[in-house]
Amino acid sequence: MTWNEGLRRLAIVLAVSANLSACCAQFHVLPGKLNADGLPTTPARICPGASATEHCYTPPGDEYVFGLDPRARAVGKLDGRDLVLFTATFSGGGSGTLTHLALLEQQSCDFVNLLPTVQLTNQSEYKLWNLPDVSKAPALVAADFVWDFKAGETHFAPHRYTVNMYVFDAKLGRYMQRVGYVTAGKFPGLDQTDTIRVLDAERPTILARLKVAPSQ
Repeated sequence: MTWNEGLRRLAIVLAVSANLSACCAQFHVLPGKLNADGLPTTPARICPGASATEHCYTPPGDEYVFGLDPRARAVGKLDGRDLVLFTATFSGGGSGTLTHLALLEQQSCDFVNLLPTVQLTNQSEYKLWNLPDVSKAPALVAADFVWDFKAGETHFAPHRYTVNMYVFDAKLGRYMQRVGYVTAGKFPGLDQTDTIRVLDAERPTILARLKVAPSQ
């Protein structure tokens, strides 16, 4: 190999590395297409870089099209790479909606969802908790209402809630559910409050269950 050829190959390697760094250092979201009623017909996407439309993450699913209100933000680091929370919503035009949650890691500019399937209604709450004694990545905790039809509950009445916690497993390289239960008591629904608040009240129970939950 000549000196000039060696310099040329080095320049190519540096250029490729710079391009990868640039595309992985930022991202943008694209909403889905809507029909005449304002309902999504194609899913939203999150794509690397400022304008790329390749290597994007798209919420899976044939039954629900998560095309509304896409949002993304960096919520932590995994091995020096951003961990990105991405959400997008489905609506069929009724009183309820469904939101898809993904915790994404960029691997060679491709987005990989580290969560199992997590979809929450508009009568839910979720938070990211930093628990350094448990995991180097933030834990996702979520509460979604349980509709007891037999008890005559209306849609936005007080309900019990299903609570789930997902914790990053370093050995498996993905999030696993570590806690799952239904609350003993009911919490106000959207007939009584504009914001569902369950997780702060349930935090002692969630953490107590996490301590005795078997690791994967």
